[in-house]
Amino acid sequence: MTGDIHTRTGQDGILRSNELIESVLARYDQELGVDAELYRNHVYRGLNYQLRLLEKVEASDAMALAWVAHDLGIWTANTFDYLAPSLALAEELAQDFSVDDADLVQAMVAFHHRLRPCPHPLVETFRRADRTDAWRGRFRGRLGPTDVEEVVGAFPYCGFHTFLRQRMTAWVLRHPTRPFPMFRW
Repeated sequence: MTGDIHTRTGQDGILRSNELIESVLARYDQELGVDAELYRNHVYRGLNYQLRLLEKVEASDAMALAWVAHDLGIWTANTFDYLAPSLALAEELAQDFSVDDADLVQAMVAFHHRLRPCPHPLVETFRRADRTDAWRGRFRGRLGPTDVEEVVGAFPYCGFHTFLRQRMTAWVLRHPTRPFPMFRW
C-alpha cells in the first residue's frame, strides 16, 4: 500500500476514512467486538489531531498503520500491558500491507506513552495527539478547542474514557506494583 494512500477527507478537513485502517479494523472485528466503534473513533480522532499538529491533510501509510495498531493489543492479547502485543501486530501488519517504514511505525507505537518529548516529529506528534484524546482535549498543546470539538463531532467518544477507566482499574487491582505498564520514560 505504500505510496498508494486511499483516504476520504471531508470539506471540513477531517479525515473520515482510510483504506488501511478500515482493512485492519475489519481483520480484528471479532476481537474488538462491542468496542469496535469506540476504538475506530479513537484511531481517527488521534490521526486527525496528528494531521492538524503536522498541518497536513493526508496520512502516510506508516501513520495510518501506527494509529490502528497502537492500542490493538488490548483486545488481541486481552491485556492492559499491551505495548508488546501492539508492537508485534504493527510489525506483522507492516509486512502484510507492504508499509515500507516499519521502523517509524514501531517508534510511534512504542513511544506513544512516553513521558518525555521524542525527537522525531512524527513520533512526537503521535504522542501528543494520543495524549490529547486520552485527556479529552485538556492537554492539547498547539491544537485549539475548536480542533478538538470538530474532531470529536466527527468521531464521538462512544464510552472510550469509561472503557479506559474500567480497564485501568481492573489492571491496577491485579497488579498494584505495576499500575501503568504502558508508560515509558
